[in-house]
Amino acid sequence: MDLGEQKQNFYQLVFPSHPNDWEVEEAMELLAEIPADYRRALLAHVPTIWPISHSLCFSFLGEGVKGASHWPPELLAEWVRQILARYEEAGLRAARDFMGDIEKNFLEPLHGNAGVAVDEIRGAMVPYLRGVSGLALDLAADGRGRLWTDTRTIYLPGRQRPFPERVDNLLFLRFTIILQWACIAEGIFHLQPRDQDFAVVATRYGTGPGNGRIDDYLACFPSPVLAGRLLLLYQLPRIFGLVRRWLPGLVRAVQQLCRQLLEIPAGRCGRRGDQVRELLRSTLLPSDPVPQFGDHQLSRLGESGGLSRFPDFYDRFADNKAGGDQVLILLLGDPDFSAARKRIEQTREEDRELFISRLAGWLEESQIRGQAEEEGTGGAGRADSIVLTAKAGNRAREKEVTPGISLSAEMELPPELTAVMQRIEADLGEVPDSYIEAAAGMAGRGRNLAAGAETGGLALPPAASFIYDEWDYRRAGYRKDWCVLAEKELPPVMTSFVPLTLQKYRGLIARVRRQFEMLRTTHRFVKRRRYGDDIDFDAMVDALGDRQAGFAPSDRLFIRLVRDQRDIAALFLVDMSNSTEGWVGRLIKETVVLLCEVMEVSGDRYGIYGFSGMRRSRCELFHVKHLDEAYDEEVRRRIGAIGPREYTRMGPPIRHLTRMLQATDARLRLLITLSDGKPEDYDGYVDVYAIEDTRKALVEARGGGIHSFCITVDQTAHDYLAHMYGRGNYIFVNNIEKLPLRMTEFYRLLTS
Repeated sequence: MDLGEQKQNFYQLVFPSHPNDWEVEEAMELLAEIPADYRRALLAHVPTIWPISHSLCFSFLGEGVKGASHWPPELLAEWVRQILARYEEAGLRAARDFMGDIEKNFLEPLHGNAGVAVDEIRGAMVPYLRGVSGLALDLAADGRGRLWTDTRTIYLPGRQRPFPERVDNLLFLRFTIILQWACIAEGIFHLQPRDQDFAVVATRYGTGPGNGRIDDYLACFPSPVLAGRLLLLYQLPRIFGLVRRWLPGLVRAVQQLCRQLLEIPAGRCGRRGDQVRELLRSTLLPSDPVPQFGDHQLSRLGESGGLSRFPDFYDRFADNKAGGDQVLILLLGDPDFSAARKRIEQTREEDRELFISRLAGWLEESQIRGQAEEEGTGGAGRADSIVLTAKAGNRAREKEVTPGISLSAEMELPPELTAVMQRIEADLGEVPDSYIEAAAGMAGRGRNLAAGAETGGLALPPAASFIYDEWDYRRAGYRKDWCVLAEKELPPVMTSFVPLTLQKYRGLIARVRRQFEMLRTTHRFVKRRRYGDDIDFDAMVDALGDRQAGFAPSDRLFIRLVRDQRDIAALFLVDMSNSTEGWVGRLIKETVVLLCEVMEVSGDRYGIYGFSGMRRSRCELFHVKHLDEAYDEEVRRRIGAIGPREYTRMGPPIRHLTRMLQATDARLRLLITLSDGKPEDYDGYVDVYAIEDTRKALVEARGGGIHSFCITVDQTAHDYLAHMYGRGNYIFVNNIEKLPLRMTEFYRLLTS
């Protein structure tokens, strides 16, 4: 294909969506100067980038022309994948900055030179961080390249390389992550300035009084950003002391790296910058000789944790050049106390609601048990109060809260409630009385708050949202945090659908139940046992032969019948898209009813969820039955509420149920989808793109030990199901009236 044909193809792609032909001409003039094979490879990626961002596509062509002298065309696919990842993480500017230095940002990391990306180490570093801290902390890349934390997530620059060797960068990155955790553990973001602290800064800098929050206190200084950085430096003895006590091996390993950083000249930071370096050295490397710079007690000011002398410390380093020291920012980052305070308040409110909810549920259960014991004893021995244990760590407190509700050390609380109490006491010092009084009031009104929902026709709780990546086959990479899935309650409805279905299929149900009763246990013979139910003739013959040959015969001469209990967990994913409207949807619902009836006979754990949605920002998963939920009248009413809704974006619900099954302890874990057609959605999630994302979600499930299967009534299913699920992992029902029977037979064969 010559340049003219390539130009014509490019025009056909761009127009009419981008009528500025001068930009196209400019791009084609640049492309004319590079070799033809590289030009073809470059233009081959335009259909991937153009639908995402026109501006990004033109920038890609401009920078890609420069790359013709840097790499072979085979590397373009990986470059495009990384460009799009930057674009989705931090926008167009970040993607252009990444493309601007090909050698530094792409080729060096590609060849393993030094740099460490957050995405590369997150899978291994998050478990390490949570194991060390005991907190549910997370790691994420910061779009602006900063190091900071909001007390729940530690944000890191997308790629770090302060040292030439990659192994050194990995070690240093771990150290900086641990320093951020130490800031959280030492309560740096929970500091509460006193009135006299505000009075000092108000007098010194002419600012108004604050309201007792640390971010308001720092806002009183001439440069709040500088004050935040210097506050971490001021508290460094406490922060580093915690790391030294908990992880002495890490401290020893990182000392040489810290020494190398501190030997880098401070540059334009001047004398104050040198003093910052000396202060860092005296704390991080106490064995090194450090020239003193005046008050030798200055390096110990922050050890007490108070703020009384922090204004003096600030004035000592009140120089933006000193506060902007490269090593200081590399080690302690750029803190955001305002974001941390908002996150702390959000977490505090979440823990409050969770504690009240769980305590109220536990109180209700205690009351029910007490009433049952009272009825069993004829009213004798009735307790005047409900006694709880409020333990956090090694402490227990005894306190009368409300009439009939007291705290003492006589009974243990459930572990999940104790965990919430420990977090609250670590944050506030103790569980406020108002929390316990609220829980007591809710339990007294007989509301079922153990599950966090109101019943009796009241409003359902807000949906829980989850964010998932989506696979883009065109770039051979994920679109990060692309889909939002909301887990919703399917409101139960009063309907006769289930009874009528049971009446319609009463003969089939009776027959299938007999088949499923045989699946409750698995019988198998185990040979060559020392004891058993019968003689193993093969083992006996071998023993006689050994004896004749002069060898010691084996004593494993018996055969034993072993009865193994089934250990299966299955989740059924039901298509609730608008294409199931009418008789298709009715038969799908009838199949769900039959499944529940026979699953109750087999004794397997099972859950049922419906899915639908519109666009990537509104994927919906509807709860019909949880894995360990009883099949009761409430579940039957939810089955009756199953109905057609919107589109069929299958990737997010499959990934969500995969996560559920991975958290389930079972020998065999099944994910079975019941659908009437292939995946599609309103926002371009169609055809090959939708099929490839669904296939990738199923591959992820298979990698997590989940067996995935599909039952469909789509007559064109053979064209794509074999590609998505793999051969033998799906069935096609050409006569939809046979769907209920085929579904139950399929499950029996699958698990027998």
